[in-house]
Amino acid sequence: MTSRPRRIESLLFELGGQIDWPAHSDQVPSVLSRLSTTTRGRLHPRWLPVAVAVILVLASILLLSPGAREAVADLLGVAGIEIRFEPETDPPVGVELDLGEAVTLEEATAAVDFDVSTLGALEAPDAVYLSSRPSGGRVSMLWEGGESLPAAGESNVGLIYSQFDLDLAENELFVKSVRPDNGVRAVEISGVIGLWIDGAPHVITYEDAAGNVLEEETRLAGNVLMWERAGVTHRIETTVSLGEAQRLAESLTPVG
Repeated sequence: MTSRPRRIESLLFELGGQIDWPAHSDQVPSVLSRLSTTTRGRLHPRWLPVAVAVILVLASILLLSPGAREAVADLLGVAGIEIRFEPETDPPVGVELDLGEAVTLEEATAAVDFDVSTLGALEAPDAVYLSSRPSGGRVSMLWEGGESLPAAGESNVGLIYSQFDLDLAENELFVKSVRPDNGVRAVEISGVIGLWIDGAPHVITYEDAAGNVLEEETRLAGNVLMWERAGVTHRIETTVSLGEAQRLAESLTPVG
């Protein structure tokens, strides 16, 4: 059975109970007085209550609660059209760094073939991004800057942890394009050898076994720690010291 359209009286009655009315004197007599003066001879008395209700709704629209806005949408709706009020959301952390598509950690884990890890020494990341480069996919986790992870440059990001599956060329680790004021040194992370690059921003180039070259610049004006384990390349970019970066790297924890 098709339900009958809701009467305007019932909708306005429901709306009245949801409006957060301001704490001041009753304005209805004043509105009625003005309407009777300015609309005399032009507004039929039978429409006066409806006109008053509409004016009051419009005057208080900025004070409406979410439930009241839904009642207004119901009142103004057209058959077959549903009006929804979506809450405003802030953009994810690091959206300006071009790291790919913002996703959930679960979505990122399901999208790649390698086992995704997170930094167990930190809380859950503030944002997760998924990129199709390299071809096996790259998962990047971001943490906002704070006391323990100072934000780098003009961003509000304190650390980026990226991981991707890259079949490197034989006897090749990373090809580095760095400036004279960059420092590059080999370091140990949980029994494997990695690279620590500090100083000015720089470019890092990867070459896979098929001869494909992937080149990318650092996103933050910070330091980079890179290492490879079981075919997965890990990369931490941050402003913290080498010792702190090593501690974070050694806290890798599988997701799930």
